Amino acid sequence: MAVQLPDDMIVEILCRLPVKVVMRLKVVSKTWHRLISNVCAPLFSAAAAAHPSGFLFLCSFQIIGGLGYFAAYASYPDVHDCVGQTDGFVDSYACMLPFMLSSDHYFDCCNGLLLFVRREQREALPHYYFVCNTTTRQCVAIPNPRPRTAPFAAAIAYDPAKSPHYKVVRFIYLEEKTSCPVKLDIFSSDTGKWVRRGVMLSTELPLAAADADKYGCIRRSIYLDGMIYKLSFVVNYLIRFDLNAPSDVAIELPHKNAADRHGFIGMSRGSLYYSNQDESGLMISIWLLEDRCKRDPFWKLTHNISVDSLTSKYPDVRNSGFHFHTYAIHPASDIIFLGNPTMVLSYDLKSNKSEDVFTLSSGLEISSGQHFVHLYSPCYAVLSNFDNNCG
Repeated sequence: MAVQLPDDMIVEILCRLPVKVVMRLKVVSKTWHRLISNVCAPLFSAAAAAHPSGFLFLCSFQIIGGLGYFAAYASYPDVHDCVGQTDGFVDSYACMLPFMLSSDHYFDCCNGLLLFVRREQREALPHYYFVCNTTTRQCVAIPNPRPRTAPFAAAIAYDPAKSPHYKVVRFIYLEEKTSCPVKLDIFSSDTGKWVRRGVMLSTELPLAAADADKYGCIRRSIYLDGMIYKLSFVVNYLIRFDLNAPSDVAIELPHKNAADRHGFIGMSRGSLYYSNQDESGLMISIWLLEDRCKRDPFWKLTHNISVDSLTSKYPDVRNSGFHFHTYAIHPASDIIFLGNPTMVLSYDLKSNKSEDVFTLSSGLEISSGQHFVHLYSPCYAVLSNFDNNCG
């Protein structure tokens, strides 16, 4: 009689094999299917997240009467010249969606899972939110919240190191001024259900600015340890939304007179960072959020980068009038990615050395790089279907 190995030993053996081989072994037995889906795949995904394989971003180009846009991808670290789409990556997820992809549909990316929001409200397509995994070639339609309302801004929250499940979070900014100006609808892939809760900030935002901007937030989201971070349209505030409890916090940003109104937020090695230029535009500063899970977190300045020193290597950039801004932070090293509308470079914070990553072809520009550029890494989690699958 064959000896049945303990589950942890089976996982230990499987995780030493190539990923593609392990994924095919799910057919061996129900036990192996469960272990590979719930344990091995998240472990593989967590390991991959430390080694991003590309950049997802939005490209703009001149058309008669204005600008046109399209979703773009550049692999990393191989590509140096980029026409906007590389290796057919964009096509790989666009063909899975049950509607024609436009720049307005792509909304968020988190550890290899992509979130799309369909804006058209036609009964023939009953779903608003779709989660895609290009690695497993899956596209899952998320059931709409009840009562059914128009689609809102949304984010995807997924950390394979913590859980095999993900959440879709939509932010409902109320028109009227109330004591609870924001509501969250949170969908869990574990339960297949939406839960609604209000947001009560620990710090009141400035009244005049709050009235003007209705507490809206920048599109970019950072998910870390059960919390989503967003930059507010209200100047100088970062909002921390707790997905597990109503303990949301408005955190004042460190640059009160920054050259750019909003700046950039990113995550690396379990910490949250904020970056912006100073008032003169001659220095890029990087700040670490200390005690970020507590009620009163604070900022610590970690690095300053001279813009003049940086642009001295790129006379074409200096003459163009473009400025470098922080576009992304490497999730597992001391590298940040600086960019302007035509190029992205990597900058080593320890050695202060920079290296070109990619340059766009003539006529193309990176649109809103501080808010729309996402690092991508493969995800090996198999997505469960809900309601109706979109492919």
